[in-house]
Amino acid sequence: MKRLLAILILLFATLTATAQIENSIVLDRSTFRAVQSDELTGVNIDPIGLDHSRQACARIKIKFDRMNKAQIDALEVKMRSNTDLTKQKVADYYDNVLILEMTAKPNTRFYLYSPEFGESNEVTLNLEGNREYEMLASLNQTYSIVVNSNVAGADVYLDGVFKGKTNSYNSLTIKDVMIGGHRLKLTYGNVSAEQTIEVNDSSISFRLSVNTAANEPQFVVFTVEPQSAVVIIDNQHYTLSDGAMSIVLDGGSYSYTVTAAGYHPQSETFTVAGSKVVKDIRLKADAATVTLTAPDNAEIWVNGVMKGRSSWSGTLNSGTYIFEARKAGHKSATLSKHITSSESVQSYTLPAPTPIFGWLVVLGTPINADVTLDGKAVGQLPLKLDNILVGEHTVVVSKSGYETYTQSVTIAEGKTATINATLKKQITSQLKGVTPIEIDSSLTAEQLEAKADEYYDKKDYNSAVQYYHKAAQAGKAFSQMRIGFCYDKGFGVTQDYYEAAKWYRKAAEQGDSQAQHNLGYCYRNGYGVTQDYYEAVKWYRKAAEQGNASAQCSLGVRYENGEGVTQDYTAAVKWYRKAAEQGDAYAQYNLGECYEYGRGVTKSITEAVKWYRKAAEQGIEIAKTSLRRLGY
Repeated sequence: MKRLLAILILLFATLTATAQIENSIVLDRSTFRAVQSDELTGVNIDPIGLDHSRQACARIKIKFDRMNKAQIDALEVKMRSNTDLTKQKVADYYDNVLILEMTAKPNTRFYLYSPEFGESNEVTLNLEGNREYEMLASLNQTYSIVVNSNVAGADVYLDGVFKGKTNSYNSLTIKDVMIGGHRLKLTYGNVSAEQTIEVNDSSISFRLSVNTAANEPQFVVFTVEPQSAVVIIDNQHYTLSDGAMSIVLDGGSYSYTVTAAGYHPQSETFTVAGSKVVKDIRLKADAATVTLTAPDNAEIWVNGVMKGRSSWSGTLNSGTYIFEARKAGHKSATLSKHITSSESVQSYTLPAPTPIFGWLVVLGTPINADVTLDGKAVGQLPLKLDNILVGEHTVVVSKSGYETYTQSVTIAEGKTATINATLKKQITSQLKGVTPIEIDSSLTAEQLEAKADEYYDKKDYNSAVQYYHKAAQAGKAFSQMRIGFCYDKGFGVTQDYYEAAKWYRKAAEQGDSQAQHNLGYCYRNGYGVTQDYYEAVKWYRKAAEQGNASAQCSLGVRYENGEGVTQDYTAAVKWYRKAAEQGDAYAQYNLGECYEYGRGVTKSITEAVKWYRKAAEQGIEIAKTSLRRLGY
């Protein structure tokens, strides 16, 4: 054991001794120069003395690098030529300047000796009397240093210069390192560490460790709004699922860009270093708030989608848009604008639609029968009407004691349309296409309605419609609605949409919710009235607010499609849900679609399947198809 200890001590001593490669002082002959071109003169000049034989001397100022005053003061000047050294001192004001005065001779040879660092190199100088010179000197002291780390194969840099890799014992020896401060750096994979070191005779071993855990693969998670965005990491594209994505990346630095149509892209860098990376990105919309105003209560359309009437305000993504003001019987007015987010709030007034006219002539009998156009009285037969807006119109000719004549007419630009209305004498029943029956005049309105229901249930529509008619004339709203429905479907009477709408209106104005829904349907499709989405919404809403499930579903469709109202998915879901919870099959299907595609609600396949299944159980085929498509 003692022998082993002795060997180790000897080895350590040997290593310590060999760590210092060379200690030497270098006199730089190339920097030797005269301070002035002539002799030193003047009373303020420190005079240069004479040597012992009264010969002129020269002065040399040697400036040292890396040596302190004590080390310079300990130097001995060793003359190699027959020359006297008359003065040796450290300068009063400079701790690193040695002043020598010696006999001025050509080929003056000397070197310096330090008890600590040994001998310098020898220099040969040509000196002239009474002249001052300067020269630079430095202490060239180098060591072999040892760099220890916690990993093998790490790249080692000293002052930015690659010196090699750590060996299997996690160390590297660097030779010929000058005394003084240095910058030491280790790089291992994608991580590095660095520090400032001070090399001297008592400091030649250094330790620098790197965080190896930072090189381990880690989860990288992105959550992004909007969910339609695409994430690009180092040119690799990733798609989102419900607005999120997760991948595993090795340690290191990465660049990412998140883009989405209508939004400003976001680009940054991130580092994977020993822990999970989570990025929560909220893209800023590349959009502006735009307000549009249209004159004359015109409809406002944006890129072919109706947005409202008279005025509309909403958010538009950057891009080119065509704004239109539309009105029935008018030529649409358009305005094209390129919207950018540079101006966050923008307002535009659309030009007024230009009216387009034609003419209408109404002829027929009896003379002086009253004529209405789209529900407005315009005169009596015969009649010529100028400046009628082009499009579909409804003409009604009526006179007491005669059957009402109704006809739709299309007015074309610059053309004259002609209607010939011949009114027939009104039959006793006042109903078209019925076979008159005897009705007990002593029955009350309630009894008439109940009797009509019996016939209706038996599908004896001829009898049912005449009993409903009697009850309707007595003001029974339900019977008025049923008369309208019979005209609508041709049950027991000649099918007539105008008459259907007329009787629906009587009942609707009394508050009958089914009549209100049916009148809304007429306005939606232009059955017996001029098509008008806004009137349709008005009557759907009245019925929906009374709890009519069909009207609630229909109102939801108007909100989803933006017909007669500003498109609003949230409002659509509200009315679908009210109807669906009452068992309306079509509302259940529509609510399922909203959940499947995230329109007006948070996207949920579970909720979508729930409502599709309810609709399918009521026989809605498209709901069954949707369930199969989703794997149920």
